[in-house]
Amino acid sequence: MIFDDQVDMVITRIADGQIGVLVDHAPTVSTVEIGDVRIQQGEERHVYATSDGFFKVSENLVQILVEEAVPAGEINTDEAQNRVEEAERALSELSEGDDEGGNTERARADIERRRRMGENLARVAREYGGE
Repeated sequence: MIFDDQVDMVITRIADGQIGVLVDHAPTVSTVEIGDVRIQQGEERHVYATSDGFFKVSENLVQILVEEAVPAGEINTDEAQNRVEEAERALSELSEGDDEGGNTERARADIERRRRMGENLARVAREYGGE
């Protein structure tokens, strides 16, 4: 659990586009895209770079389930750039040969997801403050 508190608003990108959730929001279930989650709590704003996952709103409770959520202020831009470069290297080395069982496509999708997350970390750090 990264964040558990009462807030005024939660903003993130789900499958249908960006969503802002205020009190008494209609129940919603969706996937959440690689991007950021912005939480407004009074005058304070919390921003996290997040991987993809699931999003649910019910009874004034927002749940965002992702594998990775990094506070914007804790993002190391050098590490984020290294992730992008490593993923690009892995993509270029991936064999385009026999793809029996779809292993190459699954590997390519996983590497592409890692690359997008690295780019996302760098973007969130630029926009909302990182190391």
